[in-house]
Amino acid sequence: SKDTVEHISAKNLKNHVYTIVEKFDDRIYSNIEMLDATADYIHNEFSKYSDDVAYETYELTEFVDNEVFEYKNVIANFKGTESCNDELVVVGAHYDTFGGHAGANDNTSAVAAILELARVLKEQPPKCNVQVVAYTLEEPPAFRTKKMGSYVHARNLSERGAKVKVAIVLDMIGFYSDEPNSQSYPVPLMNLYYPKEANFISVVSNFSNILEVREAKSVLKETSNLPVYSINAPAFVPGIDFSDHGNYWKFGYPALMISDTAFYRSDNYHTEKDTPDTLDYE
Repeated sequence: SKDTVEHISAKNLKNHVYTIVEKFDDRIYSNIEMLDATADYIHNEFSKYSDDVAYETYELTEFVDNEVFEYKNVIANFKGTESCNDELVVVGAHYDTFGGHAGANDNTSAVAAILELARVLKEQPPKCNVQVVAYTLEEPPAFRTKKMGSYVHARNLSERGAKVKVAIVLDMIGFYSDEPNSQSYPVPLMNLYYPKEANFISVVSNFSNILEVREAKSVLKETSNLPVYSINAPAFVPGIDFSDHGNYWKFGYPALMISDTAFYRSDNYHTEKDTPDTLDYE
C-alpha cells in the first residue's frame, strides 16, 4: 500500500452512514420534516469544523397540493491559504433519497464523505477557498429540473459573479466488489477498456472538462490504493450527467462527478436493498 497519511477515517464514514440512515430514514422530496432534520444534522456537523456555515433556502409550491415548502442546501466555507485568483472549489453531495428508501449508497455514502472532508479541511486548510455543500432535491421529481438544490446553488454563485475553479460532485461512492463480472457499462464496447470488476472509482464529465478530469484522476491515483478510471463523453451516454454536476455546466462552470458508477455495478440502486451493511467503508 502507498505510504500516505491516512486523513479520512473509514470508521467515521461508517458511523455517519449508520447514524443518518437510522435517524433520517425517509428523505424523500415530500417529507419536509425529515429533510429539515437531516439538514440540521449536517449543519451541526459542519459547524464543528467551520465557523462559516449557512443554509441556502428556496421555496417551491409545485410538489404537494400547492403548499409552499422551503428546501435547504447546507454550505460550509473553508478559507484558503492562498488567493487562487479568488477562485472557489465546490465539493458537493445530495442528501435526499429516492422513494422513501434508506439510500445508504445513494447518497448517504457521499454525505458521510463531505462531513469527513469538513473535519479534514479544518485540520489541513486548503490552498484555495473551498465550499462544501449538501444539496437537497437531486432525486425525482426534481431531477433534471431547476428545482434541484444544486441548480439553485450554481445559479446563486453565477448571480454573485463567483469564479469557480471546479465543482466536484460525489454521488454513490460506497459500493465495491472484486467479484468477476460485477461491473457493467452503458455502452458494450466499454468492456474492452474498463475493468470487469466493480473495484474502482470513476471520474466522469463531458468533453468541456477534460483537463479537470485528468487532474482529479491523477490526484486520486496518487492518494488512493483504488484503481481510478475516467471518462469524458457527450451527455447522451447514459449516466454522464446523472447528478448534480450537470447543473454547474449550465452556468459555464467546470464540474465533474466522482462515483462508483451506481446502477452499473449494484442492483440495490433505488431499492430497499440499499442499506449500510452493503457498503465497503474501507
